[in-house]
Amino acid sequence: MSSPAAPRASRPFRPLRHLADTLSLMNALCGVASVVAAARGRADLSLLLLLVGAVFDALDGAAARRFGGTRLGVLADDVADGISYALAPGVAIAHVVAGVEGTVTGVVFVALTVARLVFFTLKKGAADTDPRHFRGLPSTVGGVIALSSAILWREQPALVAFVAGMAVVLMVSFDAGFLHLGRALGELQPAQRARVVVVVAAVLGAALLLGPSVLATAALATALSYAFGPHVQAFSRAVVERRALSSLETT
Repeated sequence: MSSPAAPRASRPFRPLRHLADTLSLMNALCGVASVVAAARGRADLSLLLLLVGAVFDALDGAAARRFGGTRLGVLADDVADGISYALAPGVAIAHVVAGVEGTVTGVVFVALTVARLVFFTLKKGAADTDPRHFRGLPSTVGGVIALSSAILWREQPALVAFVAGMAVVLMVSFDAGFLHLGRALGELQPAQRARVVVVVAAVLGAALLLGPSVLATAALATALSYAFGPHVQAFSRAVVERRALSSLETT
């Protein structure tokens, strides 16, 4: 007589385990829609979809840290980042910026941003990685800078190329630490998070109602403030330290 089979170990029931995966897929869908809009010359709609996808991107990280996720979600997140923050801005630049310069700038931006994303993926979880900061400007912000410049200066390809190139340089400034906004938001109290979300939604809604140029200007100004913040702080610290050293030398 065969002995009864040993009972299987029960796995904890996690109904929200796939929440992060779903949010990553939503980000990917926003990225695909952003590329389609860019290919049709609607850079303003492409930017709006990129910003909506960025919200899903921030939420999927918070959901994964709290509820867990699957390998599908990790893959979807990487693919979504490539579509939303590299391909969509590059396609927008290539389609709306005048001349062959727009095409060249768009292709180069896609290639270099994908390289930055690959570096980020390879460094993910490394021992020297600070989870509260990014090494180099996040591709999300780089994509916003490049796409906004294409909306504002589509008749000035040299200026768009300069701004997109600046975004790429900031993305590979790996010595600079950029605050992880998703983690910072997750550390706030629920009421504080709700206020931040309401304010951001109100600002984006107002900018959208006022027209594509206002939306692009607001997005670009915010992205540049975030992008240059760590560099300004580092320069300020260097000036203070130099003054302190000079005062010691004169005493």
